[in-house]
Amino acid sequence: MKSSPAKSGTLPERTIVSLFARQAAAAPDLPAVTSDGTTLTYAQLHRRSSDLARTLAAAGVSPGDRVGVGLPRGTELVVALLAVLKAGAAYVPLDPDYPAERLAFIAADTGIDVVVGNSATAVEGARVVDVASPAADDRPAPAEPAAGDVAYVIHTSGSTGRPKGVLVPHRTVVALLDATAAEFELSGSDVWTLFHSFAFDFSVWEMWVCLMTGGRLVVVPHWTARDPAEFHALLEREHVTVLNQTPSAFAPLLATPAFAGDGLSVRLLVFGGEPLDVRTLGPWFDRYPHARVENMYGITETTVHVTARTLTAADVALGTRSVGRSLPGWTVRLLDEHGARVPAGQPGEIHVGGAGVALGYLDRPELTAERFLPDPEGPGTLYRSGDRGRELPDGELEHLGRLDDQVKIRGHRIELGEVRRALTDDPAVTAAAVVPRGSTGLDAYVVTTAPDGLAELRRRLATRMPAHLVPDTLTAVPALPLNANGKVDTTRLPAPAPSSGASGPGPHDDPLTERIARLWEGLLGGPVAVGDNFFELGGNSLLAARLGNELAGAGLPPVSMRELYAHSSLTAMTELVRTKQEATP
Repeated sequence: MKSSPAKSGTLPERTIVSLFARQAAAAPDLPAVTSDGTTLTYAQLHRRSSDLARTLAAAGVSPGDRVGVGLPRGTELVVALLAVLKAGAAYVPLDPDYPAERLAFIAADTGIDVVVGNSATAVEGARVVDVASPAADDRPAPAEPAAGDVAYVIHTSGSTGRPKGVLVPHRTVVALLDATAAEFELSGSDVWTLFHSFAFDFSVWEMWVCLMTGGRLVVVPHWTARDPAEFHALLEREHVTVLNQTPSAFAPLLATPAFAGDGLSVRLLVFGGEPLDVRTLGPWFDRYPHARVENMYGITETTVHVTARTLTAADVALGTRSVGRSLPGWTVRLLDEHGARVPAGQPGEIHVGGAGVALGYLDRPELTAERFLPDPEGPGTLYRSGDRGRELPDGELEHLGRLDDQVKIRGHRIELGEVRRALTDDPAVTAAAVVPRGSTGLDAYVVTTAPDGLAELRRRLATRMPAHLVPDTLTAVPALPLNANGKVDTTRLPAPAPSSGASGPGPHDDPLTERIARLWEGLLGGPVAVGDNFFELGGNSLLAARLGNELAGAGLPPVSMRELYAHSSLTAMTELVRTKQEATP
């Protein structure tokens, strides 16, 4: 159950815990975290997380342990994560939005014995400590963690089909703060959002850098994060100044009707998680020319961010693909397959060294040795990223994609091998291929004994894998085409099948059904049948957000993201819209 301990002699100087405590002492009455109308001050968050840390110690949690956290978005989540750190342990995210099978794997892989949760939380073999448990006041406060102790273990997709846990210490998170706070002028007057899942390392930047600099953290509710109109309203209402987004999540925000106004207070917009097409940012620079925009490249194994590039309106016209220069304390080298530096302008594999490199993979010594290499040019470690890049004439880095079959889809790092393995593990599938559709989705092809059961196959996958790993389309093929080397030839695969075809495509007798079906078809790229379900045809949260905008643009009543998920069949959605029409005076 132990995380890798700090090396002997590396006593803590600054950790996430100590820097938060400094802010709480300096400004105890300032708001620290807000969610759904509830706000905790720094003093309240400090006290409540300390109380829970003592409760965890009473439950047997010791420094160096790994503790699961299985709570929905809210102030209680932040209390729990901070409490685990104060107990000297490392938190393991168990996002309730993930399928039970995925959570069970993470819990088993990390060997957790204790989970912070609530009455709905259950992890086999682990004791659940309710986040609302009374404090164990008779116990002394646990010893603070050391800078080299593991702060969190986040699982990333694995090329072997097995996700791997990354061990990230306090000191690298503090290094991220040191590298950015002054440059970005981060302060207690800032308001941040916690938009991303706490199982996605972008959340580390959002949460801890905010709270270590005295800002106010606004936890974005589950459905608000999936509804661009609601999210825009939250940004206005809470006067958010620091906004962090994946490009895929940001695009629907620009399309909301409210964006035509000038109601946002954002002064710093940070992109990360996937490649950014800067040409899409014209509307933002037109509306908010004075906001600072940063394109940041990073990796979980190197603590969220590695490089930064300040973007301007001129970059929109140029379409730059630069991700900038390495952060202070980080280093980037482009090496060939023999480990030698490549000449400027030539592509090479990105290797990252310096202050942000993590401790390695949990219980994966061979993989750790393969990816975390001794730096041949000095002390320290280089992380071999598997990403390709080249040095531009001005010395900046251009990111050129992956060397292997790892891809970024809607901000999530995905190993295609993991998705293939999940497909071939299904008893109805004998072979499978997975093809990325740019950075927006996955198309899967299966050789199956049940070609008419693809909808059921998708449902089985959704019970075992997070939504971002479930392919957007499933297409049955009699065999996978191979090239001369015996590998799958993806160029010879057919166009993906966008529809289950359960009841045959339209035309639809009802005019309203026909209007909505045509909107679906425009987004999904194929015919829609009466009995079809938006998400079973390959729809996802981003397409659902676009659908909400297009319904409004077609003169139909507004439909929230929550309603779209609850009425995801064509029939149910039509009836929902009809009911709203009838209720409108």
